[in-house]
Amino acid sequence: MTSDHGRTMHAALITAPHTIEYQEVSIPEPQAGEVRIRVHLAGVCGTDAHLLEGHFQAKLPLIPGHEIVGYIDALGSGVRGFTEGQRVVLDPDLNCGTCIMCQKGMRHQCLHYEAIGVTRAGGFAEYVVAPSSVVYDASDLDPEMAVFAEPLGCVAWGITRLRPEPGSTALLYGAGGIGLLLMQALLASGVSEITVVDPQTARLELARKLGAKHVLQASAETGGQLRDLYPHGFDVVTEATGVPRVQQGMIDQAIAGGKILVFGVAPEEAKIEVSPYDIFRKDLSILGSFSLNATIPLALKWMRSGQVKTSELITDTVPLGQLHEAIRQKIIASPESIKATVALL
Repeated sequence: MTSDHGRTMHAALITAPHTIEYQEVSIPEPQAGEVRIRVHLAGVCGTDAHLLEGHFQAKLPLIPGHEIVGYIDALGSGVRGFTEGQRVVLDPDLNCGTCIMCQKGMRHQCLHYEAIGVTRAGGFAEYVVAPSSVVYDASDLDPEMAVFAEPLGCVAWGITRLRPEPGSTALLYGAGGIGLLLMQALLASGVSEITVVDPQTARLELARKLGAKHVLQASAETGGQLRDLYPHGFDVVTEATGVPRVQQGMIDQAIAGGKILVFGVAPEEAKIEVSPYDIFRKDLSILGSFSLNATIPLALKWMRSGQVKTSELITDTVPLGQLHEAIRQKIIASPESIKATVALL
């Protein structure tokens, strides 16, 4: 391996809340068991917006970016099974492997949790290093599809938690990038009919194209419209909005014995009111889903099989110098933007 000591790369750093600086920083050297990846595309995620706003206990300065596809550039000592130039994706979650949560199989809840692009340098830079144990081959996928491996891996963990029954009905609030991935994953996992609610007609049209049976534009009449469609409620009710008032209303739309999945990231300080009697009386299951948990392989399987399509989800691809604007579009939930990516190659 050739040393790159002294060489620099372009990188975007969050240096303080609401502040991104574009700097020249040293190219990282892969240590034993690590690989260095030349970043091709990095997806812009709601987590990046939270980090920019100073949430998630961000350790600043930080190079964000955790949805990464690129090419193996260098191998640390002891790495096997990868070759330079190979297209790969990565699971950004890092864990100790020995704490009680790791031993329970909840590696994403590791008591010493770290994540590439969240607590350590990520993919909004020309190069990123990662343990080879969290790197996956994506040679057969176009970069524009492979960049969805991490967000779809998060969806896959939600589906793993939910375990929808074959032939079940589902209600989904939110038809942004994550919502459209979640919708397709539900259909790939046994749901036979899915209804999608969103304020934006263009997103609803895309949801219908990707498999939604019913689409409803969010309004004051939505609750009544849903009851007209499914008077007894839905087997599965989930959301990809992070909006507390949406999450609060999900219980009303669940059938007796139904499952509710809270998937969107609400503000940390948010509270909602629910009726414990309704949970008791209707035999409801309420589930949460955080991050991903060794679910990149399932995400890759869905994309390779064509069960999850991504070709129409990228609406913006920008150079690194426009990262701040791309994150701002995420913060204000621009209706024209479904998924933005940053191109480093």
